[in-house]
Amino acid sequence: MQLTRTFECTVGALLLLAACGDDEPVDPGPCWPLPSKPGGQVELGIGDIDFKPMPDVTMIVRNASQSDPYLEVHSRVHGIPPGDPFNSLDPHNPKTKVAVVIEAAGLSLGNECPASLGYVPASEADAFDLIHSLRIGFGAFPVDQVAGKQARITIEVVGSNKIYASDEKLVTLMLP
Repeated sequence: MQLTRTFECTVGALLLLAACGDDEPVDPGPCWPLPSKPGGQVELGIGDIDFKPMPDVTMIVRNASQSDPYLEVHSRVHGIPPGDPFNSLDPHNPKTKVAVVIEAAGLSLGNECPASLGYVPASEADAFDLIHSLRIGFGAFPVDQVAGKQARITIEVVGSNKIYASDEKLVTLMLP
């Protein structure tokens, strides 16, 4: 009987302690910028799976795999740990962020927070390619208004070693 009463009091005390504290969620901190130092290297590219250097004229992709037209943005890194390309939740994956600005159309595309994807060995020594491209969608924006216009595409990567690298290219957007 005494053991049951002690157990009940212990459980009651634990429940009371669990109820204490504030109801506010824990702030995970900013998703970008991440603490880092310059180093390594990243190269902008295109291609859905296979990396190809980004050309001066970049095609807007329209197909049934995504409801809105998009740009395929790929990357290749040097000096940044590749992480695990088969586990997007691996905390050692590089954080890769893409921004596309089309000033003539007053349009900025991309995500506020980076993607957490691993990289795979590249055909080039000591280099790793993103496992697949990041698709930057245009949403409901009419892409015929950006065809022939210049876009500034920026890619930023922070590795698990806190090394930061970025690349930027001015390209002309075209429809197929």
